[in-house]
Amino acid sequence: MNPGHRMGSSLPMIIECIKIICNIKQTSLANPGPSVKRLLDNMKVKWCAYFTEFPPIISIAAILDLGVKLEGLTNLLTFYYQQLDVNFDVPYYVNKCKRILERLCEDYGAVIQPQPVGSSMGAFRFGILGPVLKKQRPDGPGSSSSSNTGIGEYLSYQHETEEDFHIIQWWKNHSSKFSVLAKIAKDILAIPASTIASKSAFSAGRRVLDEKRSRLSSESIEMC
Repeated sequence: MNPGHRMGSSLPMIIECIKIICNIKQTSLANPGPSVKRLLDNMKVKWCAYFTEFPPIISIAAILDLGVKLEGLTNLLTFYYQQLDVNFDVPYYVNKCKRILERLCEDYGAVIQPQPVGSSMGAFRFGILGPVLKKQRPDGPGSSSSSNTGIGEYLSYQHETEEDFHIIQWWKNHSSKFSVLAKIAKDILAIPASTIASKSAFSAGRRVLDEKRSRLSSESIEMC
């Protein structure tokens, strides 16, 4: 399976991070010169400043990948931190991501699923968001209602994925079976894995229009 072909997944980002660290480690073990070794060490320190812990949103997106889920994410991150030579509690982190997903399912489920007749004035005032505002948040992984949101069924769902597997399309086709999770997948998997494109646009704009060139017309800015 080539993870790069898995459309709509954050998995390629995790895979690319693992590749980068493996290349740094292999190059460092090849006994390069002192200047290269110092450069590699600095790269590793810089890398750890950003990627010692992945943002949970990226890992949740990986959990929503049929070919990854909890076990696959645990295996990937365990291998990643072994290559990084960092002591990291992977099971705790993966369980934290699972709890976040469970809470998302509760909040989404309160909005998506129809509410019983006879709701309070507070719920009427805020419409379908009333139950979300009043909901008691769970403190532990065992206190969420996984049976109502379909998390347990999804995690035990057996499905073989092809190389050109399209995650967004799969969730669309299975939205009736996993209505709450499909809505979450639609929102989370649409988030760009990197902010490089948006930052690049702002950087380019700052070079064109700054405090010394603040009176350019829209046509001149477009040409620049």
